[in-house]
Amino acid sequence: MKKVFQKIKHNKLLTLLILLAIIFLLLGFFYITILNNENKAIIKENTNNYLMAIKNNTLKYQTTFFKTTISNTLTNSLIWLLGISLIGIIFIFLIFIFKCFLFSFTFTSIIYNKGLKGLLFATFYSFPLFLNLIVCFFLTYYALSFSIMLFNYFFRKKDYNRKVIVKRYLKIFVFTFFISLVSSICESFVIPKIIKLIYF
Repeated sequence: MKKVFQKIKHNKLLTLLILLAIIFLLLGFFYITILNNENKAIIKENTNNYLMAIKNNTLKYQTTFFKTTISNTLTNSLIWLLGISLIGIIFIFLIFIFKCFLFSFTFTSIIYNKGLKGLLFATFYSFPLFLNLIVCFFLTYYALSFSIMLFNYFFRKKDYNRKVIVKRYLKIFVFTFFISLVSSICESFVIPKIIKLIYF
């Protein structure tokens, strides 16, 4: 464990991402408390509609799977492609902090509406978002590393084994695609079944 902390301490990029994750996870947790009653009512209605769709077997599993797969693939592809450009760093950071905020806000809003009895529901419902957040963290780190490598190569004339690095970068994209696919399957088919089994 000590070696892990030492590695994080000496890796400035990794340290920065962890700090940003903590900050925006906390912001997401507390954001629900400053929303007005109208927005809170909308969130509550959306949560109840999701539960009723599961209860009444009206949830469109295939449609949900298609939408989540497309959304996850587009997000991952965007981060990956931005890593190739030298001007995409700021956008990679924005996507990452949004994912952190979205995860914690979703989790907290469910508990806020359902109370402690909604903790189990919030945990299951947010699990695919957690997987996506892990993927985003992993992909963000390597996309930023790749972008920094390009900057050093073109402007600081540092030498790299470009073939190995590019090959690794492609493998990372493929890996994150499959993890996101698992997340989509969980969100569309597995989680609704578990929630129905527990609540209904």
